[in-house]
Amino acid sequence: MKNRVWKALALSCFLCLILSGCFFRAVGELYAVPQPPEDYKALQARLSEVIAAGGEYAAPLSGELIQSVQLQDLDGDGLQEALAFFRFPNEELPLKIYIFRQVGEEYELLTRVEGAGAAINSVEYAQLDDEPYKEIIVSWQISDIVHSLAAYSVSPGETEELLRTDYMGYKTADLDGDGQQELVVLRDPVTAPPRAELYDFDGVLSMTGWAPLSGGITGIADGGMRGGYLVDRVPALFITSSYAENGAITDVFTCRGGKLKNITLDASTGESGETVRYYTQVSPTDINGDGILELPQPVPLTDYKITTASVNFWLIHWRQFDAEGRAVPVFTTYHNERDGWYFIFPEAWGDNVTLSRSDLPGGGERSVTFSHWTGDEGTEPRSFLTIYKLTGTNRMIRAKSGERFFLYPVQEPLNADDHNVIYAAEFRDGWDCGLTEDEARERFKLIKTDWYNGY
Repeated sequence: MKNRVWKALALSCFLCLILSGCFFRAVGELYAVPQPPEDYKALQARLSEVIAAGGEYAAPLSGELIQSVQLQDLDGDGLQEALAFFRFPNEELPLKIYIFRQVGEEYELLTRVEGAGAAINSVEYAQLDDEPYKEIIVSWQISDIVHSLAAYSVSPGETEELLRTDYMGYKTADLDGDGQQELVVLRDPVTAPPRAELYDFDGVLSMTGWAPLSGGITGIADGGMRGGYLVDRVPALFITSSYAENGAITDVFTCRGGKLKNITLDASTGESGETVRYYTQVSPTDINGDGILELPQPVPLTDYKITTASVNFWLIHWRQFDAEGRAVPVFTTYHNERDGWYFIFPEAWGDNVTLSRSDLPGGGERSVTFSHWTGDEGTEPRSFLTIYKLTGTNRMIRAKSGERFFLYPVQEPLNADDHNVIYAAEFRDGWDCGLTEDEARERFKLIKTDWYNGY
């Protein structure tokens, strides 16, 4: 097994080199020219034959798999097949996926998948049926705005098209917990509202049910389809769409008895009203790390003595959902995307908080102050906590100024250059917020980019 892993890693590196044209160097640059193993040479020979026949590399344009040559164990035997993506400009079906399997130190053509269109938009591999081979799901780009989705079953010398449909988006997920993935396709039929269709395998891959998406959506958000879990670890699919003007809405789908259901949809309005939001800087995420996806519910904070219609600060109520579509509160945060941090509110604070910013000229010190305020215009907000983002050459001195204490790093760095950014905090005397310095550190978090979610 270890040998197979190392061989797979070596082949991946080799393919990167040959596809970039950087594998071979002049003798003067190296003491010895590295020689790839014979089976890797055999694969390169097969690829060269395709190119000699008029093919040109045509890697998928989007998704997680965008290499011109990809390694995938399609049949589960522990050996990875090589899939190469080509375009033959002058043929009726110009787009082709060649699938090679390894036999000893040689590579032979297993089969190929062919399609029409301008490009291959994306590719995915999933176990959709009960056969040993994984299926290949391909999005063919017919034009800039038209895409066709197809699923293929492959075996030696054969390719069977299991499904073909137009689509707005798609996602594979094991929604019914049977260990086999289902395919959910989002469609916008001409004569019907947008909907999610469930395709499952029972002898054939066919649509077993559908459920509507919320009305008022204008398109699927980037990275807006993701699998996750509800309360009690129920599998679900979370679909976030652009909504109305500058808003977002998330529909949550489950599978029961082979049927798809939008559990957050309000039948009276035709929308998932519980998940609508007009502050879209945050996205659904497992913010507390318990394996269950939380959805954000932004609430605008009233600014003291500011009467403009724009909202400067938002609280984010994070909520999980159960299988019946009921919201379960988790906690509340303030997210400061500009400075890269968020803070978890104690329940005792409630919503009686107002915030204000103070940025020193030059950008070396930016701060947000939390104040307790009931909203009564006749009373002044009582400040109780300020959080600072400190940069610049004297950031260490400013981090220790007055009653300030370190948030991140949690203590003074041994070397002043260890952290280019220091986060510090200071309690104010206006109101007792009930936190100690250690408790404030526990509630302070850095915003980390989730490349899958886009957040």
